[in-house]
Amino acid sequence: MRSKTTTNQVDEYIDKLSSEKQLLAQEVRRIINASVAHLEECVRWDCACYFFYGPVCYFSSSRSGIHFGFFRGKELSDPHRRLVSRNGQYPHIKIRTIADIDEAYFADLVREAVHLNQN
Repeated sequence: MRSKTTTNQVDEYIDKLSSEKQLLAQEVRRIINASVAHLEECVRWDCACYFFYGPVCYFSSSRSGIHFGFFRGKELSDPHRRLVSRNGQYPHIKIRTIADIDEAYFADLVREAVHLNQN
């Protein structure tokens, strides 16, 4: 019997990014998956998306790095005021370097976004 191996859509999405963006995307992906174990991961709307009782968060390529965003970002507490939104975009955090990544803060935002979808 032949085994079928499939590549995850998000793996393919990350592979198409520049090497600098790949590093940022892999780190954000690791944080998302470590924060909440049961999220569905896929590529939709030309970005890596995570779902649990609806859309939770995403990351996508931008001109100068990646955007880490939340579909219900306007409802998040965002105590560090890092979420930005303009021109109808979902609230997101601009990540240009690895130093822009705050693991604890990002994990808290992911958990809060999942909690919003559960209620």
